Amino acid sequence: MRRPLRFAAMTGTRPAAGGGGRAVVTGVCLGVWLLGTLLISATPGATQGRFRISYEVTSRDAKAVVLEGRVFNDTGRDAVDVWVTAEAVSASGKVLARGIAFVGSAISRGDSVRFEAKLPSVEGVETFRVAVSSFRAGGDQQSP
Repeated sequence: MRRPLRFAAMTGTRPAAGGGGRAVVTGVCLGVWLLGTLLISATPGATQGRFRISYEVTSRDAKAVVLEGRVFNDTGRDAVDVWVTAEAVSASGKVLARGIAFVGSAISRGDSVRFEAKLPSVEGVETFRVAVSSFRAGGDQQSP
């Protein structure tokens, strides 16, 4: 004679002794904490916001728009491998065109470097937006 199957989740019985449930909850909490820490450290931090950028449109024709400017390093540390992203933005805030430009291999703290960014020429551009999109903090020791 066969016995009917019972499911612990449906009957309200506790899992077998051994604390397996507590370990799972601890593991999940630790995983969520680690993921949050990684996401926060992967996003641009306060240091990224301490670059100042000045620019002007120096050329505009049917094919391209050229922005020339300077990136000022106010981060308090040297910046290495600095790149900027320039965007052409519509009145509603939509990005219509984008260009990425290499600024320099190193910008000392308190110094500035000139850049030139080219974007495709498109209709409906209200303004431009330029930001440092990538850099590494200098002064870090690297092993050979």
